[in-house]
Amino acid sequence: MSADGSSTRERAAATLPVGDSARTLSRALVELAELEYRLGDWPAAYLSGVASLRAAKLAGLDEEAMTALVQVALVEAGLGRADACRRHAAEAIELSRRHRSKAVEAKAHEAVGFLELGLGRIDAAIERLNRAGVICAEHPSACSSATTWAQDLADACVQQGDRFGADRAVARLEARARRSGSCVLATAVARCRAMLATDDGCEERFQRALKWAARTRQPFEQARTELCFGERLSRAGRRQKARELLVGALETFEALGSEPWAARAREALAEIDGTVHRRDGWHSRLHRARVSFDRPHTGAAQTA
Repeated sequence: MSADGSSTRERAAATLPVGDSARTLSRALVELAELEYRLGDWPAAYLSGVASLRAAKLAGLDEEAMTALVQVALVEAGLGRADACRRHAAEAIELSRRHRSKAVEAKAHEAVGFLELGLGRIDAAIERLNRAGVICAEHPSACSSATTWAQDLADACVQQGDRFGADRAVARLEARARRSGSCVLATAVARCRAMLATDDGCEERFQRALKWAARTRQPFEQARTELCFGERLSRAGRRQKARELLVGALETFEALGSEPWAARAREALAEIDGTVHRRDGWHSRLHRARVSFDRPHTGAAQTA
């Protein structure tokens, strides 16, 4: 985003009149931020979100402010701005409870869960994402706003080696995908199913996920799917194809400015090339998870 675009947002927010005009501009800016985020212009999405938040706060509009706060926190989660993300999410939760907005509260937990997942803090991610899931289960109206917690929870459960938890999260995700017809949710379902599949069955599922991801026109969804596919192929010893996928994912993450996800891709590539000492990070944890998934599963119930 150009400097002119940034200054235009700042001038609009700083000179905003109060009342309906302030409300209209704040809402328009947060909708723009959401669109920019989905289309892969994360720096612009951050600027739009901050401008929306500034406009809402100048006019004393709590409801618009909390909506902007969760959007800003989501972008900060993707960018890896951990302290700012947690601070804005906490502020959004405080406002949401004051105004009894379960949708905003769920989205705030969802944003922090996404942050923790990107940082590799799996237990913290699962705790936050489960909070979002509980809110959505108890308040179905929140589901239309909090749309990503189930796929992130499934991913986190795979990292942890919790097959039952992953299956349960994917089952909930599948139900939502069927109801909504969303390409993004269909991509997430296919990707999660591929992550849970055996070595013999995962490639076809990942290819299906990539086809869905292409239809979303959302760069992050495409790169995330390439990353997971590349990691799986690497563990199976198919290094050339894995490298191609991981390089593509890394280029996208770097273009987005997503340092946590870029770091994960770099680590996967480094392990393929044998240039770094294996440590207890993403890929050693994924190997342990894969071993646990390959054992016979005797959980109380299969939801998949």
